[in-house]
Amino acid sequence: MIVQEPIQVIVWDCLNNYEYDNAIFLAERLHAEVASEETAFLLGTCYYRARRLNEAHYLLQNIPLTLPQARFLLAKCCVDLKLYKDAEIALGTNLDIVASEFGEQAPYALQLLAKIFNTTERRTKAADASRKALALNPFMWKSFLQLCNMGEKVEPHQVFQINNAEFTFGVSTLVNLVSNSENISFVNSNIPNNANVNANVTPNNVSNRTPMTMSTSITPETQAPVKRMHSVFSGMAPIPFSPSFGMLPMEESPILYTPTLTDSNEQKAIPKIVNSLRAHVGQLKDAVFSPGPRCTLGPAPRRSSRLFSNNNSSYSVKENNKSPSRKFVAPKSPRKNKQRTAKNIKSNSETNERTKNIETLTPTITPKNTNGVALLNLLKELGEAYKSLTLLDCKNAIKLFQEIPPKQLASPWVQTMIARAHYELAQYDAAAKIFAEIRKQHPNRTEGMDIYSTCLWHLQREAQLSALAQELVELDKNNSISWLAAGNCFSLHKERETALKFFKRAVQIDPEAAYAHALLGHEYAVAEETDKALTSFRTAVSIDPRNYVAWFGIATVYARQERWKASEVHIRRALAVHPHSGVLRCQLGLAQAALGKMDRALATLERAVALDTENPLCRFHRASVLLRAGRPQDALSDLHHLKDIAPRESLVYYLLGKVHNKLGNSHLALMHFSWATDLDPKGTGGHIKEGFDPSKQEDPPERTS
Repeated sequence: MIVQEPIQVIVWDCLNNYEYDNAIFLAERLHAEVASEETAFLLGTCYYRARRLNEAHYLLQNIPLTLPQARFLLAKCCVDLKLYKDAEIALGTNLDIVASEFGEQAPYALQLLAKIFNTTERRTKAADASRKALALNPFMWKSFLQLCNMGEKVEPHQVFQINNAEFTFGVSTLVNLVSNSENISFVNSNIPNNANVNANVTPNNVSNRTPMTMSTSITPETQAPVKRMHSVFSGMAPIPFSPSFGMLPMEESPILYTPTLTDSNEQKAIPKIVNSLRAHVGQLKDAVFSPGPRCTLGPAPRRSSRLFSNNNSSYSVKENNKSPSRKFVAPKSPRKNKQRTAKNIKSNSETNERTKNIETLTPTITPKNTNGVALLNLLKELGEAYKSLTLLDCKNAIKLFQEIPPKQLASPWVQTMIARAHYELAQYDAAAKIFAEIRKQHPNRTEGMDIYSTCLWHLQREAQLSALAQELVELDKNNSISWLAAGNCFSLHKERETALKFFKRAVQIDPEAAYAHALLGHEYAVAEETDKALTSFRTAVSIDPRNYVAWFGIATVYARQERWKASEVHIRRALAVHPHSGVLRCQLGLAQAALGKMDRALATLERAVALDTENPLCRFHRASVLLRAGRPQDALSDLHHLKDIAPRESLVYYLLGKVHNKLGNSHLALMHFSWATDLDPKGTGGHIKEGFDPSKQEDPPERTS
């Protein structure tokens, strides 16, 4: 008969070392021998990590599940397979019940539930689930991002803080160690010159009958020990680095029970170890979660002072020894102080020197570097900046991102966010420079490259966009961002059919990418396939109601159909998301002018020019509305400015010709019409006759829907 416990340990070891095929084979043997929920969960985990989702889903859905871990795994499979109803049934819909049933896994279950609610357009419930997840675990950054992307009001300074009453994440390994003493397995730490006992716990404490073994190595200290630390986030692990946020040095923390030579019976030693661990967990919680004034810990006795202190009594190996100290110390020499030789003095000096070196490597424990406060402070700063970015207060977002620590500022994610902020401000050149530097430092990174390709599209940089698209497609053909860049490349080359094919491929790879649907809709609109364009835009806003690019696309389609009222409604929806956009206000001004609201249109266009002074489109449309409002003289200043910054734009000369024609300057009108014809013979030739036709000198009334 197959023994269950060793196989479970071996399977988890295979999973931790990414040997999924081997893990699946062994887990299948175990499940065939012992068909239980625990073995099904283990096998389902193997299937899931190997991305054999259908097999994992089929295995778990056909057995009654009581373990929270198994229910969560089934829900993950259902979400990946887009079976949202089944996933919701597996998790439950009552947030309080989910939080209580799933225990320390509750924040992740709530985060998954929020994703289900958001996908099924129940965004209020999604926001509640994300807030609950953050309340249980303030390190759930993904939940914070989801709240910001939904436009919810969330305060980073209130979110990223530890609530002593609720937050227990990070000490789960030690808590489980104490609560389930039968699952403890002690082995040698295998660290040279270190006699500490290391507790190894298998994932999820898979067995209640794990055999116990304990081996100790007691050797005098001969050199500086490797710093052993445990993380408040990921359990115990040997890390040869200095303490950072979220890390507690074990030498500085309360001392765990250390076995002595008198503990010959391993089973009798277990209650002592468990009691020591319980005391350690209580002290660890105080060190991690206590308020500021109580967190400052004085330096604990150094290791050298514990091992070589003259105040310690002589070590005794007698079995009936009742010394109050259970710590093992190095045997002292019976020589008297008066008989010390030069060799002993030299040895002591070397010990003191080694002690000083250790002390320099071990900073005093303070709240900033022991209880995650530094990490939470960093998350607060990043959260404030990201919140400003999602609210499209981009200038403030850039300022906040640039104020974070230099190492974080240089990271690719932060640089991508800064570039995205420049993109939202229509500062395409600045954004492109940052993206180019990111590509240089991180050539295999794809996040944000769809925005980079759009920046290059606006800047009309064909060579750079072609190179970017080719590199991304070669890097990952199964990434929608690669095909979006390729679509932008062919759109810039006016190859509409090829561009549409690549945009469709991007949507096929990632149907939940709202930006991909928006770009596909714009390409359909340029190709004058208005019905397909509207379908793509509506799909984009159903995925992300804050996608102002799609709202703007719907407004432009209605404007081309001269359905100005509908265009005004949808452009206002876009402005509600991005009130700082000059381009959106410009489009609103055109709709208002077409509806005969000239005063409102001019006021809107004035604000558009003030928001985006460098955008020539806003000035051009303001000049055209001024001309229609019977103010040709006021339009001249904008048109002369446009002629200086865009000397080869035929529409500018055509509008100048109309203005001079209104003012009675026929020779100037003819001259500008001729320049417009030279620059674009096919585009403006028909309008020149209209400008000189007396019956068509007044603009016809605009059609309203």
